[in-house]
Amino acid sequence: MGYWPSYSEIGPSARAAYLSWLENGRKDKSAYIGYVFLFFYGLERRLIGDLKCNVSHPEARIIVAEIERLIGIYDTNRSFSGYANGLLDFVKAQQSIDSDVQPVQWDPTRGRSWEVPNAVLAGIGKHVARGLGIPAEWALSYIRHHPAGLLRTPATRCHEEFDELFKARYRERFGEGIRVRPLSRKLTFSYKTASDGFLGEVSTTAGDIPDVNSAPSLLYKLRDLGKECSDDLDAYSRFLGRRPDETGTAAAIALLPNELLASHGGQILDDLRSWTSNALAGGPSAVVPLDELVQQWSPGRVEKLAKRDAVSLATLLGKVGVGVEPDVRFGASTPKPSSEAVLFQLTDGAATAPSSEYTAAMSLVHLTAVVAAADGSISPSEQQHLAEHAEKVLGLDAAECARLEAHLAFLATGKLGMAGIKRKVEALPTEEREAVGKFLIDVAAADGVVSPEEISTLTSLFRHLGLDEGDVFRQVHALGTSDLGPVTVLDAEPTTRWAVPEPVEDFPQPPSVFLDPAKVQARLAETARVSALLADIFADDDPLHGQPAQSVPDMAMSQPPSGPNDSYTTPEPTIAGLNAAHSALATKLATKMEWDLSEVENLAESLGLPFLDGALDIINEAAMDACGEPLIEGDDPLELNQYALEELL
Repeated sequence: MGYWPSYSEIGPSARAAYLSWLENGRKDKSAYIGYVFLFFYGLERRLIGDLKCNVSHPEARIIVAEIERLIGIYDTNRSFSGYANGLLDFVKAQQSIDSDVQPVQWDPTRGRSWEVPNAVLAGIGKHVARGLGIPAEWALSYIRHHPAGLLRTPATRCHEEFDELFKARYRERFGEGIRVRPLSRKLTFSYKTASDGFLGEVSTTAGDIPDVNSAPSLLYKLRDLGKECSDDLDAYSRFLGRRPDETGTAAAIALLPNELLASHGGQILDDLRSWTSNALAGGPSAVVPLDELVQQWSPGRVEKLAKRDAVSLATLLGKVGVGVEPDVRFGASTPKPSSEAVLFQLTDGAATAPSSEYTAAMSLVHLTAVVAAADGSISPSEQQHLAEHAEKVLGLDAAECARLEAHLAFLATGKLGMAGIKRKVEALPTEEREAVGKFLIDVAAADGVVSPEEISTLTSLFRHLGLDEGDVFRQVHALGTSDLGPVTVLDAEPTTRWAVPEPVEDFPQPPSVFLDPAKVQARLAETARVSALLADIFADDDPLHGQPAQSVPDMAMSQPPSGPNDSYTTPEPTIAGLNAAHSALATKLATKMEWDLSEVENLAESLGLPFLDGALDIINEAAMDACGEPLIEGDDPLELNQYALEELL
């Protein structure tokens, strides 16, 4: 049979096969597609040629039903699917002119749309013609079918969640819907016939219905909202891409946007909310066994938490308005089995990552708490003093203050020691240890007065940091309000002699040192850098890969190694958006789909990229620019995204 078969021209065997296909119900999936087209030509001619596109004719419904049935059997043939769906769209668009129709649902099993269905344009156009806002369902149908909608992977992989989120945010943002200004161009329907025997192309104007495709601002607004929803579902989508069997688990629910919690949180979220509420019992915080908390998060779990699990647990608790310490997102180490955790009420708008001020405060109270606990425990009064001082000096907001106090309560649940800290401190260069010591003095001096008690604590801290204790007095007095000048010694003169008084109990302590606020604030400007140093001191070795935390280096260390024994070589750049070293790292990683973190750290070091996290962020940003998805995912092991790999390399 030729490309446009005709019953009068095909041979006897082809006619016999066609008649057999008709007699057996037009449903044999293995039938030659030419027979299906031959029958479709007749339906097309009857509907368009004989009935003159009268979609209200009783036969029209029968023809439409038969076309839909044939599509269900032979839709794998792209040519037939295209023509058949095109005719259905033409008919439904005609029907939508004079009757109210429902939004056209997007079919996730179909390929990419190359044009917006006429029925969608007609349905939206009728709202515009009436001066009404476009309802959320119609807006979703439009962006779903528009070839320039630019919806990313989360919109297809998690299509139900995307649709629900899109409609919820559309209603929140646009109320009763986007209103489009009056449009002069009217909507026209057209259909190019499959049969070469008549007509060729049919067109009709949809009355006074405007063509919303002539209003690009509508597409831009919907596309921006679609991108926002895709971005907020990205982590959830990537999680299910790696673990499709974990839909509905606590780890998956933790990654959902808040708008979807009511419909997707299920019993897990309800149980966790009830348990934490009982644990807090109306108070601001509560100490709970970590093992019990983990069982509420993931019933039946027996293995210890990995870092990514701890992140998931803290994130899910945040969904019910509860914070937890230790929280690895804020620089804490991964909690160990049989330890304790502190739950506390989160304030509205609480951050999910630490500010530099909070990092400094947490490290400060941790370091000071080690000294305060030298007698075996931290008293409540010591906790209160540490928290209030850090909060006042570093200007923490209400949410950070609540977290800091919970962190102090967590520190009080365990035995604090200097063993691990001392090892990390000793590994720091002298200038960095001196910077930490200087910072501690600046914080103590921030209120303009350094008390004798603070002097004593600072002296202990300097000793633990391996610094000269005498520097405490020198640096504190260097911040003094004024220089009193040289001391004048008077000539000796005969005077009346007095008896030595009796010793007095509770002899008053030396007076406090009053400081120059301008000098103190100038020195506190270095908070961000030193807080990072402190965070490294208190970060435990990452249990995921066993590598100790690295200290924060000077900017000069970001340059490639130049010594005779260094393995760095300058590779040629091969990936758009990346320099030579990052391009070489991405290319090397592409040789296999999964890497141990330690392997990648060594590889990055050999390429002159000593800070792996930053290098991976740069590579992922280039991948996002290229295809909208990151190239490297996971913590340990690191996994490569196949889709991004194909697009980037």
